[in-house]
Amino acid sequence: MLNNNADLTRFLSDLDIKDKLNIEEDLGNGYVKLKISEAERRQALQDIHTVEDIIIELLRNSRDAGSKNIFIGTKKIGNNRRVIYCIDDGDGIPPKFHNLIFQARVTSKLDDGIKDSYGFHGRGMALFSMKLTADEVRITFSDHLKGTSIYIDVNLEIIPEKKDQALLPQLIDNDGKPCLSGGVNNVIKVIMEFALQNNDINFYYGTPSQIIATMRQLSFKKNNQKDSPKFNHWDEFYNFIMENKTVITNFPSLTDNYNILDEITKKIFNMDISQRNLQRIIYNEINALEPINLNLINDKFLNNDNEDSIAVEKKSKKKLQLYDELKLANRFKDEEIRCIIKTLEEIVIKYGSKHLVTLDNNIEFKKANNTINLTINLKQKN
Repeated sequence: MLNNNADLTRFLSDLDIKDKLNIEEDLGNGYVKLKISEAERRQALQDIHTVEDIIIELLRNSRDAGSKNIFIGTKKIGNNRRVIYCIDDGDGIPPKFHNLIFQARVTSKLDDGIKDSYGFHGRGMALFSMKLTADEVRITFSDHLKGTSIYIDVNLEIIPEKKDQALLPQLIDNDGKPCLSGGVNNVIKVIMEFALQNNDINFYYGTPSQIIATMRQLSFKKNNQKDSPKFNHWDEFYNFIMENKTVITNFPSLTDNYNILDEITKKIFNMDISQRNLQRIIYNEINALEPINLNLINDKFLNNDNEDSIAVEKKSKKKLQLYDELKLANRFKDEEIRCIIKTLEEIVIKYGSKHLVTLDNNIEFKKANNTINLTINLKQKN
């Protein structure tokens, strides 16, 4: 007789049918769709509320796929958009699941999911939540044993991020264990915390150009460059990667033709890299990223007992130096922008006169990445 739930659980386990009671549909290749009750049982400690939450879930997925190298590329567009690329050399996702995994309760973690410091992982809701909140989320390339590339376009007015994304945390000694302190819980801090917990994985963080340059140079180090095939035509390249077990992180090294590299970055990774930077990548003019580890902070291991509060505060305000792809606005000198503003002021005064409107003060400007923002304050004309 089964006296309680524990007896029932053991009974089902002995019959090897317990897992079947937790799933709504077996999708094949290790992927299942969980029943609502099982997904709720695995409820994570947090949902997707910020860009940093997205990064955490991407890192967890890549880790659970057995990745040894994870690349997080990011680029801010204007003031309210950020695009994110997560590329790994893990198990990969068969093409027939590329859309299915964004449905609610679809997961490859049939057992009990994975418990880590962020809570339960494996309820099949993280990618679904991203799909609901981000402007665009999709797998740009993945296949069995070839790794995965995911692209996300985020509206920062809907999914905000920490304001200072360049601020580095401070590394301190906590009872003999390294931990991070200070700064804000921005993307780089999230990745560094994850790296401390998973020191068997290499994590790389940078702009799209830096990510592509790093994958190329790492591939050259791992494989003999002379023996590596080089393609000058897209069809030849694509046939090769589909017919061979080449991992996605090696793709950028399979050509020295920047036109083909342009197609690879667009069609495989959905990256839009300028021709100028593609040429720099080919000629190794963009330095490869170092893995994120304790050396990123460029300070020796710190101990609170040996640091006064002023020194600690200064160290916690170190900035992360990232190569910027374009920063087109910075190509304009301030005096050139003022010449444009002078012309604009004359036009505003001319057309404003018939509406009894004039300038309240000088037009102000601010340069941000690829944008020049102008502020025109008006007042009633006397």
